[in-house]
Amino acid sequence: MGKPPKTEWDNACTQVGACALTGAVGFFAGIPDAAVVVNGPLWCSFYARRHLERQCPSLAERFFCSQADNEAVVYGTEACLTETLRLVRTQCVPAVLLIINNCSVGLIGDDLAGIARQADLPCPAICMDGGGLIGGFWDGYRAAAKAYFSQMPLAKRTLIEPGSVNLLGMSVGYYNAENDRRELQRILALAGYRTLTCPGADNTVRELTDLSRAELNVVVHEELGGELARQLKADYDMPYVSLLPPYGIKDTLSWVNLIGARLQSRPCPVTDLLRQEAERRHREVRTAVADMERIWGDLWFEQAVVAAPGSVAMGLARALRREWADIGALTVVAHDALPAITLPQQADRILDGTGDSKAIQECLSNLAGGLLLGSGSEMAFLRQHRVTGTVCRNIALPVYDEIILDGWPFMGLRGATRWLENLLNGFAAERRKGE
Repeated sequence: MGKPPKTEWDNACTQVGACALTGAVGFFAGIPDAAVVVNGPLWCSFYARRHLERQCPSLAERFFCSQADNEAVVYGTEACLTETLRLVRTQCVPAVLLIINNCSVGLIGDDLAGIARQADLPCPAICMDGGGLIGGFWDGYRAAAKAYFSQMPLAKRTLIEPGSVNLLGMSVGYYNAENDRRELQRILALAGYRTLTCPGADNTVRELTDLSRAELNVVVHEELGGELARQLKADYDMPYVSLLPPYGIKDTLSWVNLIGARLQSRPCPVTDLLRQEAERRHREVRTAVADMERIWGDLWFEQAVVAAPGSVAMGLARALRREWADIGALTVVAHDALPAITLPQQADRILDGTGDSKAIQECLSNLAGGLLLGSGSEMAFLRQHRVTGTVCRNIALPVYDEIILDGWPFMGLRGATRWLENLLNGFAAERRKGE
């Protein structure tokens, strides 16, 4: 007989998410004219590239690895890193270059900045030590953003563009992030505001120099962008607001109004265009839901678990309970530890994804017939432990059983109708299985 399945959540996973090196690479991957050199073995660079490439296909063209072998790990990586930097000079012309040691190479103590200076690079080089980045994806992203803006100065804050915002804390390392970014920019444009930059998610080095011209910084994901917002406030006196990302129609309108309240130049409420679209989508949803519920009953789940990075999990939990479904007991699992922004009235229980392994295991084990919004790791647990009848939807990486090719977001007005569609269809499919 085979061995029984593992019964402890932390036997298989103590933290859902990538390493800090991947987070640092993720920030630079979101700068289209930035290149990356991972100084270390191939396996480490493949890990980071695989995590990011589906969301950022262009990364392969500007991603390099020094391929440090066992001898280099012992005696130093200067030779292999210098050769890799020569390839960078001949194969691409980046506006900025990240050179980052992986954990094993970081123990050597090579002078990355000195090696970069001798390589006669055509652009600034930002050097980081992956071995010193303790934590997960979020820690690496924050450290990379801090390093970038410490070395790449912004334009002086003498000209401020009225009604303009920056979206901070968005990343190609989050699931469906590109579609969400486009939707948030569309929503803001309908409200009469202009998105100036999205650091680490869309803009070139040249465009990022104008970041200081925005009237307001809007933090979309606190675990990624909150620290950067505070840094920009201290260095450039830029005001900011940190809000949960908007999922659902109600939360989208509230999100726009809260931003408008902080924009002194244009503190206008939701515009007619935005309100008309919201009302149209609400009517469509109400009709569709009524038809489905006449056949399959109310959209009700006795147990629900929402597991994702803190801001994503709390934002979706709020929309789920406030707008989309009736939930008996709702548990939020924050992959990056306890979220900075919490809404106790929306979640009955909030668990630390980096430490509450037994409690997470217990919640998932009792989720038969319930709802799981999470990653492939939580869904794999359900399959391994034969937890059946659960409606499952992907909201966070890793994702093993789905691709998104149609451009639909999770956030905003378009995301709200798509989410309700997904929930109703999943609910009806599970009810059919039970007949």
